[in-house]
Amino acid sequence: MSEQNTYESDSSFLARWAENKLSKEELSEFQKTEAYKDFQRINEVAQQFEAPTLDLEAALTKTKLKTHPKTKVISLKKYWYAAAASVVILLGTISFLNSSISYTVPNGGTALAVSLPDGSKVQLNAGSKLSHKRFFWKNNRALNLDGEAYFEVEKGNKFSVETSYGTVSVLGTKFNVKARKNNFDLKCFEGAVRFDQKNTNNYKILYQNDRISITNSTTIKEEKSTENLPNWLQQLSIYEAQALQIVLDDLAIQYAIKIENKSTDLSRLFSGSFIHNNLETALKTTLTPMGISYTLSEDKKTVYLP
Repeated sequence: MSEQNTYESDSSFLARWAENKLSKEELSEFQKTEAYKDFQRINEVAQQFEAPTLDLEAALTKTKLKTHPKTKVISLKKYWYAAAASVVILLGTISFLNSSISYTVPNGGTALAVSLPDGSKVQLNAGSKLSHKRFFWKNNRALNLDGEAYFEVEKGNKFSVETSYGTVSVLGTKFNVKARKNNFDLKCFEGAVRFDQKNTNNYKILYQNDRISITNSTTIKEEKSTENLPNWLQQLSIYEAQALQIVLDDLAIQYAIKIENKSTDLSRLFSGSFIHNNLETALKTTLTPMGISYTLSEDKKTVYLP
């Protein structure tokens, strides 16, 4: 079977190939042609595009006969390429319109100030990532957060922050969200916010000075807070009866260090604080009061606990 008398001469050949209806002999011969790889790439792209079912070859043949009834129907190869090219362009446009903008602060990094398209402002803490859609922001003020950030939101349409613990929704207010591996913390500094817990029907409405937290379970703890700003914006982390594991996780993020523990009980509760600009002082104020000895590596990148 030659290349000429397969996909060019047989008007149903390409359609049968795309639907995996070729015989073994036909497929084997087609795979030997120079055009096979091109059509294979085109078909892979086309399979990703969801559209109404359309018999492309029949439609093109019908159109050809209506517009030029006396003209012989020519090869569909160029039409196939044109259709595939249109699909690629359309997919590229959709992908571009759905693209996102991301902001990342690495462990040990300095807080990043982010201005959103509507004038809302965000302060992003170390070890955190924030992202949102590139276009149509005013109609869809939605962000994804992994880490910690302080928000000052301009009034307007619904504003939401998606985290692994659930969604925080506001219309215009000031609040701080912390969503890390072992704990979630939400504080409202002005106005009101709503938290919808993921995979549950639970939700909470927070007003000024309200705070909720989740640690190692789905139970939401409610508290009051009198802070005027998040402590981390003042280079300080403060804890009240928090598991030492959470405290050390935060310390590791702020200083970009690794903490290796052999047998120390990290479930013990810690009340106190550490500063963000001196590692050795931070270690002393967290571990020494707990009666825990430690060793800091020469490069100050690893802390060893007994």
